[in-house]
Amino acid sequence: MKVALVCIAPLRDAGTVGGTYSAVLAEGLQADGVEVELWSRVCDEPHAPVGVPVLQVWRSGLFAWWDIVRAVRARKPDVVHFQHYFFVLGNSAAGEVSTIALMFALALMRVRVVSTLHDVPGRAQITPAYVRMHSYRYPAWFIRLALGWTFRIVAGLSRKTIVHQAVFVDRLAELGVPREKIDVIAHMALPSRPVERSAARTELGLPADAQIVLFFGYATGYKGIEELLAGFAVLAERGRRFVLVLGAGVHPKIFADPAYRAFYERLRASADALPNVEFVGFIESDRLDAYISAADAGILPYVEYHGASGPMYFYLSHRRPVLVSEQIADHTPELCAGAFATTPDGIATAVERFFDDPSVGAAIVEASELLRESVFANEYVELTRAAYDQAVRESE
Repeated sequence: MKVALVCIAPLRDAGTVGGTYSAVLAEGLQADGVEVELWSRVCDEPHAPVGVPVLQVWRSGLFAWWDIVRAVRARKPDVVHFQHYFFVLGNSAAGEVSTIALMFALALMRVRVVSTLHDVPGRAQITPAYVRMHSYRYPAWFIRLALGWTFRIVAGLSRKTIVHQAVFVDRLAELGVPREKIDVIAHMALPSRPVERSAARTELGLPADAQIVLFFGYATGYKGIEELLAGFAVLAERGRRFVLVLGAGVHPKIFADPAYRAFYERLRASADALPNVEFVGFIESDRLDAYISAADAGILPYVEYHGASGPMYFYLSHRRPVLVSEQIADHTPELCAGAFATTPDGIATAVERFFDDPSVGAAIVEASELLRESVFANEYVELTRAAYDQAVRESE
């Protein structure tokens, strides 16, 4: 079987959305005997080493769909596996228009398509606040309608649709997607190469005896970074010496937006003004293991829940305890023990309790390990291949 996995392949020196997941999946499938190619966007940056062929197929933007169609005609894969993240084929509305055009074109060509939807927000979740946090330029009712139709088209025109959580099945069913077309396949553990803690801190220039909390990921409004910084300002006022390492990188999809640039610079200025915050910006993939190993805990102060959290999966893969907001804990009940309100005082108190109260710290460590066991699946290759097989059988 020959599979074309449409995604943004991981880059060596810059961040991508979902690239690590796609690369790990492709390598696992290849080890299982599937011929896999990553079909990625055309770019000048060098790709990170991946154990499968990476082809630069499509130009980001309105006509990405046509580039992919031409590649399908030329390379004739048995299955096209489309990894859907918001605006994966291009920034702004052009990316989603191109996604819809691609799905209709492949359906007309009778190409076997399997899609993975990494996040499916509920209709009630798409509020004016949601729109502001994601820097959308349209009113909430329009975004609600547009995203609903996009998910309905992508899932409806795929032979099989893969999601990582059962709640997404319910949300797709509400949009009219038959439940029998949807498979829930849990996420895989992400690659981790733990480093001995003191060695990691020496390598990164971090104090050997500090109590360190790590945040890393793209800087966006819904992740609660402003609230996190305010929480560490409270800790500084209380005379507490906990250290926040802030690995907040520029988002690759909206970095050119002037309002976003102003938002990012405000975050950086706020971080630089605090004595207990070490701002490191985007953490490159070859240093991520060291940063996670150097931390005592990860923290996710998201003010809004998202289904696909790369930082969460990396913390769990490294067996690092993770402190989460109540918004995340509402959907991840295993982590309720240490959940905090996304207020400055709520965040400050949660950090204090984790380090000061041994019973709370132990409960968060245990909860993170239990979540790791439930959220990761070793059968992801077998189950994904089964989805491919079913897509092929149903077209014969």
